[in-house]
Amino acid sequence: MKLSKSNKICPSDIDEDEILAMLSPEELKELQSEMDVIIAPDENVPVGQRQKDQTEKPPTGTFDHRSLVDYLYWEKESNRMLEEERVPATLLPKVDEKDETDKVIDEENTSEDRLPAQEAPEATDTNETTDKLPPKEERKINKLKIPKLALDNIKMTSRPSGNETNLESTLDKIRNNNPSVTEVNLNNIENIPKEMLLDYVNALKKNKHVKTFSIANTGVDENIAFSLANMLRENRSITTLNIESNFITGKGIVAIIRCLQFNETLTELRFHNQRHMLGHHAEMEISRLLKANNTLLKMGYHFEQPGPRMVVTNLLTRNLDLFIRLVSLDYLYLKFYL
Repeated sequence: MKLSKSNKICPSDIDEDEILAMLSPEELKELQSEMDVIIAPDENVPVGQRQKDQTEKPPTGTFDHRSLVDYLYWEKESNRMLEEERVPATLLPKVDEKDETDKVIDEENTSEDRLPAQEAPEATDTNETTDKLPPKEERKINKLKIPKLALDNIKMTSRPSGNETNLESTLDKIRNNNPSVTEVNLNNIENIPKEMLLDYVNALKKNKHVKTFSIANTGVDENIAFSLANMLRENRSITTLNIESNFITGKGIVAIIRCLQFNETLTELRFHNQRHMLGHHAEMEISRLLKANNTLLKMGYHFEQPGPRMVVTNLLTRNLDLFIRLVSLDYLYLKFYL
């Protein structure tokens, strides 16, 4: 079909605005995409303006700039107040200035009375001098009156660490399997002989009452770590073991973790802040060995490698789920069958 000359449409007669106004938003987007393909970009236009807008995204939530600024301000103020609270306030009581001036005047009067009669000035001289001299300013003497601290409730100890555990008597009670000793705390005690620490560890092998054994910052070395590993193979009462801040290397920690596959009572193990770094191989070995243990719930150590960290976190979560399941089953059994 051929159009006649009279049916030809002149480009000037086309109203582009009217045609675009009749299009729907979806049609406009489709037209825009086709135009981007057909029409070459203008080289005179900056590159950032040639591309189509790809930042259209529905808002994920309300954003209030003013509330954000206020939050940051009050967060800063709260941190500042916390820092100020950490600085101890003065222990001196508040003394009124009037009381201080009265005390100063009383002391001057008493000092004048104590002077001998020969040195005391005459009344006429004092009147003349007071008329000539300008008035003296009141002197304020700051006298520190430190109150007595309430030391009655504070237990004075002979050791700098403050730990007053009797090493010999506690060791005897552990050897005799005394039921009154359920917690052994030797933390921060200075200069404990290595032989005595080994005696403690060996005495715990057959003890049935001690639940917590803490020897943080006591100079525990590799040999004592191996003895702890052997003790955990036999002991069935200790639930918490704290060996933080010592001199145990990665081999000693791995030996302790390896023996946990034979131990089903220990639920918390803390061995952070050792003098020697454990190393990547030790962390990998710890994460591998913990797969055979189903009772450990807490571990006091920060893994340097993300892989072992995630593995140990998942294993501890698994053990916690098993523990909760067993507790719930025991509760249901006691409720319905007893």
